[in-house]
Amino acid sequence: MERELEEKELKKPEEEIPEDIKELVIYRLEMLSPDKQFSIGSYEKEFTRDELIEHVREGDEIGQKVVELELTFLRALKDGTLLEEVLTSDK
Repeated sequence: MERELEEKELKKPEEEIPEDIKELVIYRLEMLSPDKQFSIGSYEKEFTRDELIEHVREGDEIGQKVVELELTFLRALKDGTLLEEVLTSDK
C-alpha cells in the first residue's frame, strides 16, 4: 500500500507549475511550523512542511495539489469570499 502511494506521489502531472508560482507557494509554506503534519485530500499519508516544499519543487502530483490549494486560498482572500465565509460561519 505504501509503495503504491510512493509511486502515485512520483507521478508528474502533464502541466508544469510556473517557477514564480512555485516560489510563492514555497515561501508561504516556509512560514508554517516544521513540526506540524498536514493532510492533503484523499492521500492516506500526512506530510511535513519540508515534504510539501519538496513536492512543490518537484512539481509532482502532490506538489500540484498543494499549489492548487494555495492559489484557491489566495483567490478567495483576494475576492473577499474567504472573509465572507468567516463572517457568516457563525450564523
